[in-house]
Amino acid sequence: RLTNYEEVVGYVIREEKMIDTAEFFGKRQMVIADASRVAKNGTIVSYISDNQGEFEEKIAKLDSEIQNIMETQQLTYSADVKNIESEVQEKLYALLTTKDLYEIIQIKKDINNNLEKKARIVGELSPTGSRLNTLIEERMGYEKKLNESKKDLKAKEPGLISYRVDGYENILTPTSFSKLTISELEKIKISINQLIPIDDEKIKTINNFYTYIAVPMKSEESKKLKLNDTVKISFNGDVSNYEKASVEYISDEGDERLVIIKTTSNSEMLTQYRKISFDVIWWNYEGLKVPNEAIYDKQITNELTGEVYATVKAVKLKDAGHEAEVWVKVEKFVDDVSIIENYEDEELIGMGIPESLVEDRDEINMYDEVILN
Repeated sequence: RLTNYEEVVGYVIREEKMIDTAEFFGKRQMVIADASRVAKNGTIVSYISDNQGEFEEKIAKLDSEIQNIMETQQLTYSADVKNIESEVQEKLYALLTTKDLYEIIQIKKDINNNLEKKARIVGELSPTGSRLNTLIEERMGYEKKLNESKKDLKAKEPGLISYRVDGYENILTPTSFSKLTISELEKIKISINQLIPIDDEKIKTINNFYTYIAVPMKSEESKKLKLNDTVKISFNGDVSNYEKASVEYISDEGDERLVIIKTTSNSEMLTQYRKISFDVIWWNYEGLKVPNEAIYDKQITNELTGEVYATVKAVKLKDAGHEAEVWVKVEKFVDDVSIIENYEDEELIGMGIPESLVEDRDEINMYDEVILN
């Protein structure tokens, strides 16, 4: 593989809108995880009143007392109750093994829902007026108060939800390309690849279809770029694994130029950053590598008439003590080596070479021994 790439630093530009949360109070509980898509009118977060802790504490105590009574009475309950208890055990194990905040919140919510289902089933099976039935009814009352103390924030439009707010939402926008300069971008006091922290209060929506990246460049390759050109970029350090981006804006500033590209990939990942390093891949070729001195021009001719059908590149191979000549296609030529491939039959026939000669030709393969001229 021969690759020419450039490691660059880019400034992430997005279509972002801050969500007004002025009318919401209480403890914020995420329903949609950071960098997750939300549909229009979907619940983003829930705001719980200050009484939440009190209600949850009383429900927990009631659950414990209910469980104790169930165990001491040794009553026979339906398979549904046993299934719920099994699910709760699985959720508790998952709670101990995860560090993801959103997953923890979701698991706790699932556990509480399961306990509520269990209480309802047990309550229906318990005699009216019994201590167990009274506790379950009391639990249901607190569960109702807990739900009534919650107010949901709904999405007015679809998009990615982000809790990462850095103050550049109204500065680095797609509507202000002409106002951007390299010197202004360099004033942004953010470290390269630094994660934008999650804000405890602010929330925004992001257009998840595309992201812009402003990239200051000095290389000769960058100076050849034109508007609407396509470039290859890689965020993971593997230049063989890339995606395509389009050139949307160019501004020359002395010996530098500011190039703004647009990508439709990695939207979720890019929400975490404002300043990020990545690779721009100018060209990337894969194939068989041979020394340039092994390659020569070969005229394909009619042995009877001397007519020249075409001129191709060729190499000679050692083949069981004999020399074999192979016609090869040069994919990339650099100072001392080239990347070559075998021709497809259709390519050679398209040059005017008879099909009989094409079918009778030798081909080069991995580990063949090439003879230097």
